[in-house]
Order: sequence, then C-alpha cells, then structure tokens
Amino acid sequence: MSIYKNIFHYYRGQTRKGSEETKQLQIENNTTKAFINVLQHSSPMLTMRFLEWLGLYAKETDKFEYMYQVSNELHRKTPQAVVVGISETDKIINNLQDKKYYIPDGAILSNSVSILIETKIGLNAYLDINQLEGHKKRFAINQKVDENIILTWNEIRNFFQEQLSYFKKANDILTCFLLEQFEEFCIINCIGGTKTNEYFFLQFEKVKAQELARKIHDYIWSESGYQDIQDAETKDGIGYKRIGKSKFATLTTQRQRCFILHIGKKEQMLGLSVQKEIDTLLGRKFDRKDYEIEKYPHEAYIRLEWIDNFEQIKPYIDLAYNLR
Repeated sequence: MSIYKNIFHYYRGQTRKGSEETKQLQIENNTTKAFINVLQHSSPMLTMRFLEWLGLYAKETDKFEYMYQVSNELHRKTPQAVVVGISETDKIINNLQDKKYYIPDGAILSNSVSILIETKIGLNAYLDINQLEGHKKRFAINQKVDENIILTWNEIRNFFQEQLSYFKKANDILTCFLLEQFEEFCIINCIGGTKTNEYFFLQFEKVKAQELARKIHDYIWSESGYQDIQDAETKDGIGYKRIGKSKFATLTTQRQRCFILHIGKKEQMLGLSVQKEIDTLLGRKFDRKDYEIEKYPHEAYIRLEWIDNFEQIKPYIDLAYNLR
C-alpha cells in the first residue's frame, strides 16, 4: 500500500523554517491521533481489552469518550483515574520545569475511568515527570489518581497485533482494518521500532515501486545465486555489497527515491554509460544534477515506478555485482 493511502499517514508539504522540528511535531500529533482513532472507531471491546491490559476495568455498559489536546478540566469524578505516558523508551526525565499549565495529548473517559495521555516520539524524546504530574491537575476536584502508567510504542504495537488475531477470529472487519493501518503507519514512520527493510520498502510512493523494491531485495539475497552478499550500512535505505568489497546496489529514499547501481570503479565512469542504456530502455530520462554526474560517474539511477518488468533491470544488477 502506498504511504499516502495509509489512512493515518499525513501528507506533509514543504516547510521553510524549522522543518525537522515541525515534521517531528506533526508525526507526534498524528501518532497520538492515530492511536486514539483506532480505539475510538473500533469495537468498544478493543478499549475494554486495552483497559484490562493496563490493569483497569470498565463496565460493559460504559460508553467511552475520546479527546485530543485536553485543555479543559475534567468535571466527572470516576472510580479510577490515571495518567498514561507513551514513548519509545520507559525512561522518565526531570526537566525541572515549573509550569502551571500542562495540556495532555489525549484522553479516554467513561463512568468508570478517566485516562489522560501524554505521548512522545523519537529516541531522544523522553517523558518528563513534571509534565506527567502536571496533567493530574486536569482531573476532577478530589479525584483519587493512581500511579502513572508508562508504556512504550513497541508495547502498544505488540498489544494491537495480539488484538488483531482476536478480532480476525471475530470477523470484525473494521477493527482489523484500523489495527492493520496503525501497524503500517508505525512502520512508515518508524514508531516503536528500528528502520526495518519494510520501512524502506514503504517509503516508495507507488504500490508498484514498493513491490519491485521487495522483488529486488529477494532477488539479491535469495534468487540470484550470489554467494558472498552482506548488508552494506546506509542510513537512507538498504545497501548490498560483496564481502570485503564496496556496495554494488542501494535502495534509497534519497535522489527522488530510487534504486542505485554502483558499477565498477569511479574512474571508469561506467555508471554514466549504463544510465544512458537504462534511460533508453525505459523511455524516460533520470534527471541527474550536475554534481551527481561529476561526483558519482560510477552510479546509475533507476526510478522503480518506471519499470514494467523486473527482467528489464535484472541484467544490470548482475553487471553491477560482477564488476565489484
């Protein structure tokens, strides 16, 4: 599925200032909204099972209310109340903040329980004890509040995956769809886990390109007969190399999201001639910038959505492998 067909994935346009900070905040807000949306629009049984998982309880007659950005005080006093913090780790820090006004990211409310939620994303974004304790001021007057519950996004994903099995057996199509969409959203945005191969496959916009990326990966590792393959470290994709040698191919999110063939030595400039062959074969020219031609003459770039059949590029993968 295309990352922009995921119902929770927000399409973000250009941002002139503070782009990385803005992007991080957008993903954090969208992750919170996605999490609450799954509970809100799924079977009420999912929320019931979530509460049970937290060690809380609710009556079968309870009707749940879901909120985002809780800026007002709660007026209903309930038998249970708790602040739930969710982040990549269970580490809690003390920022020595002394604010008088904290806004929880979300809430789940019923006659039996009041839950306020604080979320963080990113490996270096930790829950702050002052913020968690500050949220308790949002509860109703004289509300008894339980000890904070701290969860990781990985634990949330694992819980949802367990529930997916349950709701598949119950043939609850909508709940299953939402749980599957949330899992894909987490993979796309690397929430609750490291950047897996599937994370990079899903970065390609078109379904066709995603499928071809998987095919390329399977070919190199399993179908080609190459005997000396190992992972090549790269932060923007999946790299492939021969043992003791440099990369011969890379699936990358850089350069318009493409497949790169590293062909021979740089001074041979074979990438440029192969690029012309591939452009002619596909009837489309890859728009290479001048610095790319000068700095990477041994590389040829392939837009996966332009490929009609894997067999079109298979010989070039073999060429890149053999020339390394």
